[in-house]
Amino acid sequence: MKKLFLLIACLAVMTAYAQNSGLVFNYQAVVSNSEGVLLPDTLVSLRVSLYPGQYASTPTWVETHSVRTDFTGSFGITIGQGERDASSLVETIDDINFAAIFYWMKIEILESNTYHLVSYSQIPIAPVAKYALNAKEPAGVIKMFAGSIDKIPEGYLLCNGAEISRTDYPDLFDAIGVNAGNGDGSTTFNLPDFRGMFPRGVSGDSGNDPNANERYNEFGGNQGNDVITYQDHAIPNVQGTVSGVESHGMVATGPFRLTEERGIGTGKSDWDNYIVEFNLANVFDQRNLSIEARPKNVSVYFIIKY
Repeated sequence: MKKLFLLIACLAVMTAYAQNSGLVFNYQAVVSNSEGVLLPDTLVSLRVSLYPGQYASTPTWVETHSVRTDFTGSFGITIGQGERDASSLVETIDDINFAAIFYWMKIEILESNTYHLVSYSQIPIAPVAKYALNAKEPAGVIKMFAGSIDKIPEGYLLCNGAEISRTDYPDLFDAIGVNAGNGDGSTTFNLPDFRGMFPRGVSGDSGNDPNANERYNEFGGNQGNDVITYQDHAIPNVQGTVSGVESHGMVATGPFRLTEERGIGTGKSDWDNYIVEFNLANVFDQRNLSIEARPKNVSVYFIIKY
């Protein structure tokens, strides 16, 4: 037990750090005895357990390592590349959502076929943030991208309605199927086409899209009140009337203008006939007029995870 005590005493006060290396991180230590003498060429067997919170009773991930210290008494292990213990709740360390909660790491050392606690501490924030950045994102998620097309990140495709292979992009096909279009009907499917389009939430049973049932998909995908369906531009109908108009004192406002005058009758019964024009250009700047109805906008690329 003396040897074990010396190792534990050393490991308990060692300097440990976590350093991102893809979806793994490194743990390093220096082993010395109680007198501070380094222990080179010493076999160290460790068990690493990751717990979802300080007071969690069951670890999400457990792995073991067997390493030998170098000539300086140092050793290093890469957490995430050890031998998976059968008690792990996930298949790989990549399956852990480090962004959801702060994980705690327990380090234990093996002596006489029994693991003894060395340390129990929260995983450093830096690698956790990196894990969150690199966390697996499900296929079918659509994002906006402000770079050029040739800079689209790896793992994403431009939402341009293209036909792509069902076998080359199995995760994406599993996620969206033929929602955006059935391709050739057997081996391909279509990407959503967001070029020049605004996204809109599926109305469902909310009633927020009064024309939801008229939505369409020209690529043979979903129709009606469903995801990846399209609408043409539209504005509410504008109506009005002009009646009983006498030329004397007549005033046209807003989009209305008097465009032509013709005399009818003589004397006090003289009437003038005006053609009344309705034109929004009378009240809007030219840049605010178009063949489509639209809000202020900024253009971006829409990309989809595959």
